[in-house]
Amino acid sequence: MQQLNIQDAGFIYQETRKTPMHISGLGVFDQSTSKHKRMNKAEVVAYIEERIHLAPILKKRLKKVPYDLERPYWVDDPKFDLRNHVFQLALPEPGNKQQLSELVSYLITQPLDMRKPLWEVYLIEGLNDFDGVGKGSFAMLTKIHHSCVDGASGNHLFAALVDLVPNAEPRQATEPGLEDEKMPGRYQMLAQAYLHNLTGAVEQTLAVSRRLPKLVKMGVELWQGKRDAGAKLVVPMTRFNRTPDRERAFGFTTYDLATIKAIKNAAGTTVNDVMVCIVAGALRRFLEHYGELPEQALGAMLPKNIRQGDEKNLQNGNRVGGLFVTMHTDIADAAERLLAINNSTQKAKQFSDDADTDAIFPSLMGGFLYPRAGKAFARMTQRYHLMERLGPMVLNTVITNVAGPDLDLYHAGARQYCFCGLPPLIDGVGISHAVYSSQGKVTLAVVSCPQMIDDAEFYMQCCQDSFDELVEAFPDED
Repeated sequence: MQQLNIQDAGFIYQETRKTPMHISGLGVFDQSTSKHKRMNKAEVVAYIEERIHLAPILKKRLKKVPYDLERPYWVDDPKFDLRNHVFQLALPEPGNKQQLSELVSYLITQPLDMRKPLWEVYLIEGLNDFDGVGKGSFAMLTKIHHSCVDGASGNHLFAALVDLVPNAEPRQATEPGLEDEKMPGRYQMLAQAYLHNLTGAVEQTLAVSRRLPKLVKMGVELWQGKRDAGAKLVVPMTRFNRTPDRERAFGFTTYDLATIKAIKNAAGTTVNDVMVCIVAGALRRFLEHYGELPEQALGAMLPKNIRQGDEKNLQNGNRVGGLFVTMHTDIADAAERLLAINNSTQKAKQFSDDADTDAIFPSLMGGFLYPRAGKAFARMTQRYHLMERLGPMVLNTVITNVAGPDLDLYHAGARQYCFCGLPPLIDGVGISHAVYSSQGKVTLAVVSCPQMIDDAEFYMQCCQDSFDELVEAFPDED
């Protein structure tokens, strides 16, 4: 038995029909490298069964405290059946990338069953017309609730589904799992809830109040123009800053990692800056196409792993902070925009270090609310469109960046061609981007809604055009 931390519980409270809070990973595998002629559900189940000990969270479900008076617990599911979490689907002919994207768009709209361990795996057969892999290849979509993992631990979890060699033996767990204990009785849970709420509120208030004078001082300096945080406090309203609908629009593309690194070396920036610039250029092109490009620059939040040396056990839920940066979408020239983004990210990092925001970000993100109040607030926000009425604050989009292993990966002998993450949407931020680098490739994925992006292929072409602009601005001299 382990209680969810504040951030983990916050993702449970944010769960609504329009904003399911699972994160997903999509891997495309080349069947021609496998000894199996065709993958099926039974083989995937057997494969995961041999490795599920690497991610003990996969066997645990939520246990609520009576009357939702406190954050829930993870407990072993006595009815756990792996077969209820693995599904098999097939694409119709010709089995191309667009069809895969459309199917994934539908699958990620479906919320996870809160009565079971919060994850699912979909084996998607019939990739017969997908550049880079042989005919008869497959994809695997993994969905897991954000309360279970963040970007770093999610990467670790998805790694439990792949191996470094084609025909690997099952591996041993390298980290301690979540130890289960006897579940306390109803009245004991209520007593613990009362005590934890009292002491927790005091601890969180003290944690914030200790830093409050410094934060206030830095806020005044920002207001007076004596300090630059790398981001604006208010960003312009766009079509993306509304309440998402229940449907999703998804697309992804891959870039050569060596080319991305050549651009960052020529510009003297970072890989992350280059990817933010590609997204900024895509948003600029997309909004300009519809005559909706604001004069003021858009802003983004860049989540980051804030685990310290004593928090390396990735089974212990979310430990994520964030940088808020200006995307400089008001700058037409790609090279100038990249340098401006680099300047903003450097200032944002310095401001975050000075303010020690990593220490308070989890508390602020998860909130101090009781579960019942947290859920009611999320539903009220959507029902009355509060985010639209108030306007966006600080960010227009989220851009995650996770580095995977620079090695070939395999599932039952099938080599992974590419992998991308699919982040959830939140109320008021109806477009999210996920960057994943592995095996010499960088994959950029976007998740939005049809009401905001009615043509995902067009948006992905905007991403490609933005990338081409940077290649032209910083040609590889080699």
